[in-house]
Amino acid sequence: MKTVDAKGQACPKPLIMTKKALSEISPGEQLSIIIDNVTSCENVIRFLSDNGMKPESTQQGDVFTITVKKKDQTLVQPDAASYCTAPPKNHIIVFSKNKMGQGSDELGEILVQALINIIDEVTPLPSHLVFYNGGIFLTCADSPLVETLKTLEKKGVTILVCGTCANHFEKMEEIAVGTVSNMYTILETMTEAGHIIQL
Repeated sequence: MKTVDAKGQACPKPLIMTKKALSEISPGEQLSIIIDNVTSCENVIRFLSDNGMKPESTQQGDVFTITVKKKDQTLVQPDAASYCTAPPKNHIIVFSKNKMGQGSDELGEILVQALINIIDEVTPLPSHLVFYNGGIFLTCADSPLVETLKTLEKKGVTILVCGTCANHFEKMEEIAVGTVSNMYTILETMTEAGHIIQL
């Protein structure tokens, strides 16, 4: 049985490796494909099924093993790369102040609290919340939002707090949630985001 070890490979590489391996074996021979990515596993199974084969998969931890018997010499659906589904783009929310909008500061504080309190009701969750300039006050110990932000952290949302800003406002010792970060990491996070909501 020929084996394709596609662990650590992102789509479409496992699909391309599978197609290549199929070209190297004869009809009736078996192929084993090892993958550690759920999306790639699903795409490879769909590719094999569309080509008239009956793949079977097993899972051990994060590793999937697909076994299949090659059916025909020629693939019905030869374009393996087209089966690669791109992962959804993440979004982040950036807080540059401790209030929302302009006009009434009192209303702005109510609005930003309301927004943060309902973030976990929206799907999908943002991958990151970024706080800089006046936004860092929302992460201080006296902020009514600290517990809500800690809950979001537990659900997988990364919270970045600008260290330069915390030092400027002399609030470094009061930061009660998130990771004190730097502008390089903040810029990198914003650059890689699929969408940025700026407040």
